[in-house]
Parts: sequence; structure tokens; C-alpha cells
Amino acid sequence: MWALSRPGNRMQSAPPAPDPVDLDHVGFIVPELQAAQALFDGLGFTLTARAAHTKRDAQGRVVSAGSAQHSVMFDTGYIELMQITDPQAGHQLTPAMRERFGLHVLALGTPDATACHAARQRAGLEVGAVMDWSRAVSTPERSGLARFLYFDTRWSPGDPSYLCWVHHATPELVRSPSLLRHANGALSLRGLHYAGPRAALHAWGGRLRQAGAQAPAGFDGERRLTLGASWIELRADEAMTRVLPVGMTLGFSTLGPLRAAAARLGLPMATRPEGAVDIDLGAACGLVLHAVQESAPNAAAPS
Repeated sequence: MWALSRPGNRMQSAPPAPDPVDLDHVGFIVPELQAAQALFDGLGFTLTARAAHTKRDAQGRVVSAGSAQHSVMFDTGYIELMQITDPQAGHQLTPAMRERFGLHVLALGTPDATACHAARQRAGLEVGAVMDWSRAVSTPERSGLARFLYFDTRWSPGDPSYLCWVHHATPELVRSPSLLRHANGALSLRGLHYAGPRAALHAWGGRLRQAGAQAPAGFDGERRLTLGASWIELRADEAMTRVLPVGMTLGFSTLGPLRAAAARLGLPMATRPEGAVDIDLGAACGLVLHAVQESAPNAAAPS
């Protein structure tokens, strides 16, 4: 089972990023979207209806992006389950299917795609152009075309994750109240956990800081980086041959329904002394779901 790492104290932190960046969502590339949807539904999550991604081509026409998805929306962050449906459509993540299935997309949120794009260039990242993507949304409360401005940086399938930045142009469509109600009490995407050889892990940590993640004083390359209310933890593991995402922490109002659902599905599960629950999703998602109990958001808090 994956475990938390311990912080150290060897390096000085870099200046804070000049623009606000948070953890918008994570994306799993799955071999079969229907099977992934059934797993998360069985665990008690509410999923959006299946939707195909579209994009605008160089002539301004709306065309297929070559992928389809379901989302699991939380008050803070969300999960995207995505299948490459047309390998010939030029989707950036098509090569990921030949490398591994699992968590590939690390999407950082920004309120201003243009300003964030310039900030990433100043930080030394080579980034692509800002693109205009969309997907259909239909819920009991709202229906329409969810639009988002999006850009990414250079990526190869062997990288720990594909880094991109997202500015939601229609936020009211992606967080309808019915999508935030989960039978298992899920509330938030709290954090991600990466592990790998120390040298490669430190390089990944440096790249995350260029991307906008904030480091604590005395950051040594193996501690938590913050992204708004969420975080990314880095743990050295010399037994691994490369850096990979190994855990995902979600917050729940209660853990009983999730435990019961995981037991029904026959998923390997362990309860920590403090009451948190680890559910092994390695076969389907390549990592461990670390579930922690937290207070439900204040009714007056924004979603």
C-alpha cells in the first residue's frame, strides 16, 4: 500500500508564482470509458453524462477532439475519466495509451488563461497556444455547451503527468448542484501523491513549481507543494524506475458508504489508525484512493 512521505529541509524555496493557480482537475486515460464509469458509479460517485470533446480548428470550425469523457465533480476540484475515441484526430494524449493507462492529466486552474500563459513563459516553460475547447453539459438544472480556454506544455508519454492549464469560461455549467451530491459523501479533491527516484522526483518538483505550484520555506524537493486549497506530495522511492502518480486523496463527509461500496466491489482496502481509508484502484486507475473525512462545506461557501 502507498504511504505518506516525511518532509526534509535542504533547499531554499523559489519566489511565489505571480498568478493564482489551483488544482482544477485530474484526468485518467482509460481503455474503456463504460467500464471506468461503472467502477466510479459503483463506488457511489455521481458522474456527468458522457460527452465528446470538441475544439476549433485553424479555420474556426468546431471539430472532434478525438476523446470522450465523464466527470466526477466536487466542491473543490474534479476527476475526469477520458477515453481516446479517435486516435487519428490528433488528440495530444493519444500516445499515452501505448505507455500506460491511469492518471495522466494534471490540469491547473487559472482565472485568466492569457495572463497565466505569459507567467508560465516567464517561468521558463515552453507552452503551446491557448485553445478554445468545449463539451456538452446536460443536468436537471442546466444545459448548454461548457467552454474552457486551455493550453499545455511540452509532454512525452513517459512523463509523470501531462501538464495543462484551464480557464473555465462557463463555470456555472460544470458545477450544477445535482452533480455535487454523491451517495458516498464525496466533497473534494484534496491532493495527489507522486513517487519515484530522488533525482527524477526533484526534477518533477521543479517543473511543478514552474507550472505555478507553491513550495514551503525550506523545500527540499520531497515535500508538499500547494495549489490553492489542494496540494501535491512528492516521495522518494529508489525502488521505482521513474516518477509516477501513486495516490489521490479525496475528502468525504463520511467514510461508511465508501467502505461499503468498495467491499461490495471486492476492492482491496485498508483502514488507517486515524480512520482514513485506502482503496487500491491499481488495476483500473494505477493508484490508491486515499479517503479522508472532512467537514461538509458551509452552505454559504461558493462551489
